[in-house]
Amino acid sequence: MINKQLTQLAAAIGVATMMTACGGGSSSSGGGGTTVAEGGNSFVVFPAAESAGVIAVRSATARAAALTEYLYKTDGTPAGTSKIVDDNNNGFEVGRYRNGYMAELDGTLYYAGKDSSGDVELWATDGTGGGTERVADIYANGSAQPYNMVPAAGKLFMNAVVEDASGVGRDLVVFDPASDTHQVLTTMVGNDGPESLTAVDGGLFFFDESASNNDVYFTDGTVAGTVKVATEAGAAPAGSPLSTYPHDIYDSAWLGYNGKLLFTGYKDATDYKTRLYELDQDGNIKEIVFDDGGSTVQLEITENVVISNDKVYFVADKGTSSTDLNIFEYDGSTVTNLSASQANKPYEDRLVGTSLGVFMYVEQAGVTPYLLRVDNTSGPAGIAASIRSTGDYSFSDVERMVEVNGTVFFAADTEGTGGSDFGTELWKTDGTSQGTELVKDIDDTAAGAGSEPFPLTFMYQVPPTVNGDLGSKYLFVADDGSDGFEPWVSDGSEAGTTLLKDISAGAGSSIID
Repeated sequence: MINKQLTQLAAAIGVATMMTACGGGSSSSGGGGTTVAEGGNSFVVFPAAESAGVIAVRSATARAAALTEYLYKTDGTPAGTSKIVDDNNNGFEVGRYRNGYMAELDGTLYYAGKDSSGDVELWATDGTGGGTERVADIYANGSAQPYNMVPAAGKLFMNAVVEDASGVGRDLVVFDPASDTHQVLTTMVGNDGPESLTAVDGGLFFFDESASNNDVYFTDGTVAGTVKVATEAGAAPAGSPLSTYPHDIYDSAWLGYNGKLLFTGYKDATDYKTRLYELDQDGNIKEIVFDDGGSTVQLEITENVVISNDKVYFVADKGTSSTDLNIFEYDGSTVTNLSASQANKPYEDRLVGTSLGVFMYVEQAGVTPYLLRVDNTSGPAGIAASIRSTGDYSFSDVERMVEVNGTVFFAADTEGTGGSDFGTELWKTDGTSQGTELVKDIDDTAAGAGSEPFPLTFMYQVPPTVNGDLGSKYLFVADDGSDGFEPWVSDGSEAGTTLLKDISAGAGSSIID
């Protein structure tokens, strides 16, 4: 049955290549897949609840906070998926808080762990019970609740609760594995602490949203090297292309690029259009503009900014009196308009950066939904032919796109004729129309039923590095209609897409984002 459906869909898919990865490098969005590296692990760790109960519908809101979650690991095989326990067969409880509460640095996996007293502090594991322990007691009188964990410059940075002379609140904390010590780098007690931790060469940028001013900082991991480099509407350093910083700075979509920070914000109190800016570690700032045949054009950013194959891509409006959306490329010096040949300019959804190019899911009145591709894999980048479905099964939604060692997995909702709907299921592409196909109809209990797959590593702010066989496998969470949301693995084939472990036995879900 499924082979017939796949054949019908493959014949309908249209032309060209396709699709996507773990985001574009912004540390403000949650984790995606994994990153293949020689120094990575052959396993990853994740939290799971053993008695979660039946949950009918996923939500973007975290709902597992009240559940007891334990630390599990997987090497991408059912036999290698297990709970990490100590010598007394006791598990290690995870104390999740917001996003990014797990991280990987130089082969060690860190997480927000809960001890027997209920305090949540920084823990680390090597995948064994004997190698799982608390490595920092950041807030001695309670729970540090670390999150936004980001590795940079050989250290682990995080937002955590601390206590100092000013009181108790959230600050930027760095853990140095070399010395096995932690240090508080800021004194922001009273605010929500540092946000948008964005790694670059030599350290990271971060944002402090205060009642008076919103400030951008850079740190090299030391107190002396943690400095404010920008303040909203403040004066820029002498010699900078701009005399002042933006009137409003957004911290929702930051990118580290060539050692600098790319961010968006309003230009000034009279120009409430979203501009793209580049900031270096010394506070020098410039606006990213377009040279349109000798005329400088300011760009109003309308969608997210991503990185693909070492270049930056974004959607912006370059019109003055009418909307004129285009896709632009930035290589660190020059902005290029890539989409002049597109007559309808349907650029109204998020971009996704990948080694196969940049992709966007497009829904447009009177047109079958499709995936738009910017091909930058060889030669100058340009808008390539789009992947469409114009036959019995057509995309009605595409999301959660994750690249795994050259293969891109994604969740797509498809609608068919005669009630033969797949629902939201797992798809893949190798960059060709022939290689873009449904991987498996995981929840085939009824027409239109979907397994709603999403990455197993969603709790990582920065995707962990892996090696070996795990580097070619996609770890994800799905509901097959009978076992609830549980960990799965896929090698891209139907036979190789399997349940790793039914941790919460029966219809209960063990993993909920």
